[in-house]
Amino acid sequence: MAEKAILAYFHAPEQAEGAAAKLKALRAADVQVDRFNNDIGRGFESAMADSMLSVDGDVSSVGLDIILAAVIDDSVYDQACRVIEDAGGSL
Repeated sequence: MAEKAILAYFHAPEQAEGAAAKLKALRAADVQVDRFNNDIGRGFESAMADSMLSVDGDVSSVGLDIILAAVIDDSVYDQACRVIEDAGGSL
């Protein structure tokens, strides 16, 4: 059985935790949810860093500070991706 790693980003921890529970039901080998922050600076520097998250003009990518990492069997990879997207995540 081949395995694939998945990294997904969410706006809210509840979205990520819901997706994580479903991935565990798909027998993911490892699932972790965590939050990362932007400590580049304060004020103008922080605003500049936040704006760089959406270089292509897609504002839906701004604020994706919850990360879900999982290792999933290759045979259910596509299903796992749908689970993440249905929960509001971005791959």
